[in-house]
Amino acid sequence: MKISYEFYPPKDLDYKKVVDEYSLISSYGPRFISITYGAMGSSQEKSVGLIKAFKEKTDIEIVAHLTLVGKSKKELSRIINEFKLLGIRKVVALRGDSPDGEFKAHADGFSNTADFVEFLVASDMEVVVSAYPEPHPDSEGFEFDINLLKEKTLAGSNQCITQFCFSMADYQKLIDKIAKEKIQNELTAGIMPIYNIASLCNMAERCGTKISSEIVNQFSDDRLKNEAAAIKICVQQVRDLQNMGVNNFHFYTLNQSSLLKKIFDEISY
Repeated sequence: MKISYEFYPPKDLDYKKVVDEYSLISSYGPRFISITYGAMGSSQEKSVGLIKAFKEKTDIEIVAHLTLVGKSKKELSRIINEFKLLGIRKVVALRGDSPDGEFKAHADGFSNTADFVEFLVASDMEVVVSAYPEPHPDSEGFEFDINLLKEKTLAGSNQCITQFCFSMADYQKLIDKIAKEKIQNELTAGIMPIYNIASLCNMAERCGTKISSEIVNQFSDDRLKNEAAAIKICVQQVRDLQNMGVNNFHFYTLNQSSLLKKIFDEISY
């Protein structure tokens, strides 16, 4: 079992706190951490600030998110060069959304993620892409997403991280389809521990992810019972995916470590 973590730039700019949260789960041996990257200038500056904080205090490999939305090729080249100066040679390439929630391609940028991947590879960057067990909200459907994953792979990506998903049937469908289509892209399952069920349901609605009533009904106003349910659900999901042959797991930390520590200890990782 190979693991990695995602962190995001804090609004209060307390980068040390985020690095400290990472240090509490660093002993579990993550391969890398990814750091999200916003669509607009101030958010991008915060991402760079968090990257620098991790670089100063840790030796962990950092994979930076990079969205194409609203950016010209010139701006993207500038960001790539900035990443290289920070020692980053791998990015998670994403389309992204504009602040108003609508996708708007830059006139001198990219509208297609596969073309963006090709551009990044030509810029001497390793590229991780997204994969979707359930269709992306803006997608035409599962087959559309699979074809896009195939195009991104042919453009030069060799690793993909899934959107979080709680349906093992949908995960199995994705795994089977990748094998059938002979897509040579290493699958990493994106895992979202349930820190707060209400917040998760809101996030899931925006992402097009289903949360079953069976899961929702395990949560109440009892904090300790909620934590126990979150641990049980996450551990079972990891074990189910391992039984499907998945060995790579990317945990969405939401900048929190305490629940993950308990999950890893339960897995006996």
